[in-house]
Amino acid sequence: MNEPDSENPSGSGGPRVGSVGSKVTRRTYLLGTVGALGFSGYVATSTEAVRADTLTVELPQEYLDRFDNIVNIVDAGADPTGTEPIDDILASAVADDTLVVFPEGRYLMHSQLRKTGYKNLGFYGDNATLTHGQIDAIENNVVTDGEFTGAARFFRLGVIYAPGKDLLFEGFTFDFVPEQTGIRAIEAYVTDGLEVRDITIVGEHDTGTLGPALFSVTTANGSGVVERFKAPDGAAFTKDTIGDINLGPTGILIDPNSAGTLRIVDCELGRFPDNGLYVSGANGTVHVEGGTYKNSTVTSIRLKGYRSSIRGVDIIIDELVSGISQRGIRLDDGADFLVEETTVTVTGPAENAIRVLNDAETSTIKNCSIVLNDAKGSARGIQLTENAGRVEVLDTTIEVYGSEFAVYLQGNNDSQDSMALLRNVTITGPAPGDSAREAIRVERANGRFENLVVDQPGDNYRRCVEIHADDNLFIGGTYQSTHHPFINKGNRTRFDEVTARSYGGWQAAKLYAEGTDVVVMDSTLYGGYIDKGAEGFIVDNTEMPPA
Repeated sequence: MNEPDSENPSGSGGPRVGSVGSKVTRRTYLLGTVGALGFSGYVATSTEAVRADTLTVELPQEYLDRFDNIVNIVDAGADPTGTEPIDDILASAVADDTLVVFPEGRYLMHSQLRKTGYKNLGFYGDNATLTHGQIDAIENNVVTDGEFTGAARFFRLGVIYAPGKDLLFEGFTFDFVPEQTGIRAIEAYVTDGLEVRDITIVGEHDTGTLGPALFSVTTANGSGVVERFKAPDGAAFTKDTIGDINLGPTGILIDPNSAGTLRIVDCELGRFPDNGLYVSGANGTVHVEGGTYKNSTVTSIRLKGYRSSIRGVDIIIDELVSGISQRGIRLDDGADFLVEETTVTVTGPAENAIRVLNDAETSTIKNCSIVLNDAKGSARGIQLTENAGRVEVLDTTIEVYGSEFAVYLQGNNDSQDSMALLRNVTITGPAPGDSAREAIRVERANGRFENLVVDQPGDNYRRCVEIHADDNLFIGGTYQSTHHPFINKGNRTRFDEVTARSYGGWQAAKLYAEGTDVVVMDSTLYGGYIDKGAEGFIVDNTEMPPA
């Protein structure tokens, strides 16, 4: 979803910081590994500065070295109690090669801070909490009535036509606990050098306006990192708020024009109405590393780009919203996607754990775990849409409890269908066959299934695989189900070194007349097979013990 503009004097007491107005140059306090920045309350004497009631901030040495100027916002005059707004003081403090430091406290803002075209700008919060003034009405993401005025953002740091370079934003809590609170915490456009760390949104975002974060790295050779951005309480749907944004906020939005490489590391998002993490353009690369994403609609993680990836992530869907799609992962537009060592747990009839769309050219799902809970209604596990490109599912487990497909391979059943490769995939669970009888449904030609273990002991005619497309190859693997493990209606299906058995005493395979030139080689089919008129059927070197 697109959104609008969018020399340290020494003394017997050891090192200390000298004050020059509200700014201190880097040269005044090279203090060792960690510098203590304490300004407010310094009193000048003829011999030295004496500290009284200082608000102290411990700064990493790398930040002391990086910035030419450091501003303590309280020393500059800002109220750290959350009573008086800090907007004018904050705006005056912001400049290139400057780190604005917020000591522990509470800070009130009545309008957004907007800064474009900056170079080496930083904001550092040491247990600092930011709040916004009262909001009574919003129209088109602009506050039209209340204490807060203008665009519904705290920080707008760069725009698409005037991005900044080298931005640090770290260590803030945004308080959205009171009713009718929640605006965008940070919107950042940089050519390169985005660093966002340790940001926490507490409380539900319930104003029906822009979600808490938007990021963009505007050049192809630029990069950025967002670490430990947490908004576990999510957001309200617009219909329950005073706002007018479509459906509701997105948690973290990657701008459609972002062209560089972004890492999203150990973040946490609760339920957001319009997506959790949404990479809305395919020009760049986004790597999602670790973290937890829960219950968002349309998707908890919606990925685009080239060589984008999701690694080591936990995705949970356990709060369903009636009438709205909820998916774990959606691979939208791009190529060479990788989903690896990721867990998707779904309880109830959500839509998909992982969905691969038509504009995803190549995708790999590897070493993942999918659990589809709730016998009364499960989501589908992995689903490919009709024109999705080549997909490989490797070394992955799917546990399914409700009557749904663990894997659903949609396609056009023609020679242009891209291959779906499943290798070393294990599908288990007591799913019944009430509505979706098979664990794997194949409607795409040219599939390859290697060394699968499919165990489906559920009742009501539960099956392992139903094949409705041509030129699919099954090599090795064990298939066990209550009803026939295999139902075939595809041409030129081949089974090589497979073992299949029905718990209910049925034949291992049922071959319909629609599927011609089926070959079974070097396999074991307990109970044999039913041939319903399949022409060109060949069985060779295959054992058929009693069921």
